[in-house]
Amino acid sequence: MRVTQEALRSIRRNLGGPLIIVAMALLGLTTFFAIFAPLIAPYDPARTFEGAYSLPPFFLEGWDSRFLLGTDDVGRDLFSRLIHGARISLLAGFAVTVLSLTIGVVLGALAGWKGGFIEAAILRLMDTMMALPSILLAIVVVTILGPSLVNAVIAAAVTAVPGVVRLVRATIREEKAKPYSLSAKLYGAGGFRIVTVELLPNSLAPIFVQGTMGFGEGILNVAALGFLGLGARPPMAEWGTMLADSRAYVESQPWLVTAPGLCILIVILSFNLLGDHLRDVFDPKLKTREEA
Repeated sequence: MRVTQEALRSIRRNLGGPLIIVAMALLGLTTFFAIFAPLIAPYDPARTFEGAYSLPPFFLEGWDSRFLLGTDDVGRDLFSRLIHGARISLLAGFAVTVLSLTIGVVLGALAGWKGGFIEAAILRLMDTMMALPSILLAIVVVTILGPSLVNAVIAAAVTAVPGVVRLVRATIREEKAKPYSLSAKLYGAGGFRIVTVELLPNSLAPIFVQGTMGFGEGILNVAALGFLGLGARPPMAEWGTMLADSRAYVESQPWLVTAPGLCILIVILSFNLLGDHLRDVFDPKLKTREEA
């Protein structure tokens, strides 16, 4: 665990960059909205208001004080839908990350520790999956399982597994050759104990970075599937589905497209900035340059 503890101390020393602070603040605010969505949102996201169709947001003429960001074409409050959409998108991203890391860590650790035929078989399977564009692979999976938010999460997780497997396999192979691993083996520890107790705890840094980057990618893939009509089903307030519903109004009511698009952009950009920062912090070469 010494590597992980040193990395955490390095994060605390380097957490002063303005972009990182802004990214973390935006993610914290989005998480706050997602957790307390029923309390913050003024209306139910599926509620329609008769006669309040396609109202503009507060900064345009003709806006209604009841609807801060206006309404969509069927009279639903856009602000309420965006807040509830944050809950759905973050939960989907979290589920994608947990599922892909769980499968990827197991397969990657197995390949890195066992080697031989098992390693070759797992890597060839991952190569086959990576030969297809991620969105195309996700579409294939959803087509087989059927369009729904749950199946979109499964599809997005499947596309993220190969990257996790390759990362964990390389890390386990590197850690397996170190003296502490050999010592544990000489003391009679079994393979399962060595991998879970010795190797994986010292491999958490790159896995954590991969999970952070994968969180944003998971949100994007689920939103993309929703936009294509293969994810969340209407009237669910999911950002990708909201984009799909507003495609016909890009010119007449651009705020219907801009609002969910900006939400997706801001959240994914924040996760990418945070992931890049963590990758720099965990980079041993960067640490050596700083100490020099």
